[in-house]
Amino acid sequence: MGTVSNSLASSLVTTSGSNSSSSSSNYFMGASSYSKDFQAVIDRAVAIASLPINLLTAQQTALTTQSTDLKNLDTQFTKLQAAVQGIGTALGGSAFQSTISDTSAVSASIGDGAVEGDYTIDVTSIGAYAKSLTTQTWNSAPDPSGNPATYTLMAGGKSYSFTAADNSAATVASAINSQYSNLVQALAVNVGSADIPDWRISLKSARLGPMNLDIQGPPPGLQQQQSLVDGHATSQTAAAWNSALDHPGGKPATYNLTIGGKSYTLTPSDNNIQTVVNTINNSLYGSQVTAAVVNVAQGGDPADNRIQLTSRSTGAMNLDLERQPPGIQQQQALNNGFAVSRTAGTWDSTPDPLGNPTTYRLLVGSKTYSITPSDNHAQTVADAINTQYGSLVEAQVVTGPGGDSDQRIQLTGIHAGAMNLDLQKTASLQHTQVGGTLATYEVVNSGKTVSSNTRSVSVAPGVTLTLLGQSDGPVDVTVTRSTSALNTALSTFADTYNATVDLVAAQRGQSAGSLQGQSILSSLSRALSSISTYSSSGGAISGLNGLGLDLGKDGHFTYNAFGLMSADLSNSTGVTAFLGSAAGGGFLKAVTDALNNLEDPNNGLLKLSETDTQSRLTALGANISDRQAKVDQLRVHLQNQMAAADALIATMQQQYSYLTSMFQAQQTADQMYK
Repeated sequence: MGTVSNSLASSLVTTSGSNSSSSSSNYFMGASSYSKDFQAVIDRAVAIASLPINLLTAQQTALTTQSTDLKNLDTQFTKLQAAVQGIGTALGGSAFQSTISDTSAVSASIGDGAVEGDYTIDVTSIGAYAKSLTTQTWNSAPDPSGNPATYTLMAGGKSYSFTAADNSAATVASAINSQYSNLVQALAVNVGSADIPDWRISLKSARLGPMNLDIQGPPPGLQQQQSLVDGHATSQTAAAWNSALDHPGGKPATYNLTIGGKSYTLTPSDNNIQTVVNTINNSLYGSQVTAAVVNVAQGGDPADNRIQLTSRSTGAMNLDLERQPPGIQQQQALNNGFAVSRTAGTWDSTPDPLGNPTTYRLLVGSKTYSITPSDNHAQTVADAINTQYGSLVEAQVVTGPGGDSDQRIQLTGIHAGAMNLDLQKTASLQHTQVGGTLATYEVVNSGKTVSSNTRSVSVAPGVTLTLLGQSDGPVDVTVTRSTSALNTALSTFADTYNATVDLVAAQRGQSAGSLQGQSILSSLSRALSSISTYSSSGGAISGLNGLGLDLGKDGHFTYNAFGLMSADLSNSTGVTAFLGSAAGGGFLKAVTDALNNLEDPNNGLLKLSETDTQSRLTALGANISDRQAKVDQLRVHLQNQMAAADALIATMQQQYSYLTSMFQAQQTADQMYK
């Protein structure tokens, strides 16, 4: 038995050395004297099973090197792309400069697509922007309902409704700018003093030319703020009081009394100035403000009576009166339980003096709605009401006592029950300051006058002139391109191209890289060759050597800056034509297309090769992991088997040792008793 164990151990030790790393990391610890032999058996079996993994790992290493080389080539060709783009940039607007014979008449902005040359323009008018200003102090009083007012911006014959967060001039101007800055610019301006501010809204059209600019909304307040009197706020009617402004049907006007930040509704029995004053003083609000009739006429005759409001408490506050627009409708008796109103007089279809559409306020019960029909004819207004608010009220044109020429609008509630049905015209708040005119100019003595609604005009691709003032005659704008930027770009291109050639060449020859023999190298070489040998027929410059780029036998460019300078000075247009642009043709178009075939993120040959190599690496890694897991399972299985065998042998060795000890003891005892 001892002889067999020695021979087995000898053969196992000889073969186990090939996988010493495995035996050291997964050493079998047995109890028998044959544990090392069992470990050798395990190591040899694992080593044999690992042979395919070793081959796959070698493939993985080779693919990893190929992936690295492809990434390096990708990076270099990306640099070449950037160098080509740099040439295009050097031909772009940033490389041009302009010289202007009259800088007070025009300024120039040169962009991509510009061509060197002389451009002539005669500015006959720089035009004017239409402007309007609020006719009176802006009425910032809140509506008695507490809701912000709805305003209508009129610009160029079109209406635009909006509601600001509050009725202050600044907030309304901000609302206009946030929604309609493409049409107008709105500014809140104080035409008064710091002590007695007089806020107005100024509108300016966004483009040159005639344009009616107006704001329609709540009428302006009647009062003009005065200096404090003994610490009390005071206001006075801005113009002589007009007592004749009654509503249709003889109804008195309704007034909004503003005290500080609140507004209250008052309806005197008539519009006589004393009646209005008495109504204010006798109302609940007489405890906050005192109203009085004052005659501001010099000598007192003829009388110029106005209403003066004085706060009862000290401190600055807004005191104002606003006369609500007259209602157009006259309430009628219920018709089968439905509210009805009819225009009190013949419908007035007179158009707005500025030519703007008129905005109407439709009152249904306690709510107010805004409509802006295309014109003021009765049928047009009725149609607009039915289209927008047909679920609330029905509008129809009816004939009054005057026959066919006496058209009126009748409103009928859709829901049964008494309610107020009325129409009001909104007030026009602005007056025109500047009507606006178009800019006019003539290019290259063409004899043709051009009109423009902007002072920024394009006279050629990439050449934009800004009209600053009327010129005394033709203005010359000379556009030239700097050679310096193109010189730097071509030098960078040559260096980058040469580095790219070297990187591709490093993959071939005796010390070739990991990509030797692969088709991608041929594709890269063909692309580089097409770049270096590009030629153009029919132009003053036919090849890159005309720009100072000489191709050597080693495939490298040698750049001579003097070659470019000579070509650019003698024929800069020819240089530009030969180089072209990435999208328009010429050298840049050809090179850009060639490099895009390599670098396109989806279909570029380099990108596809990188993706394919990475996919193979991923699959190979998964295969190695799977095989390694199986080898690990084999090792565990063998260790379990060897452990069982080792335990059995260890038991037998223990029994052998026990029996041997017994025989030896017996022999010793026999010797003692002889």
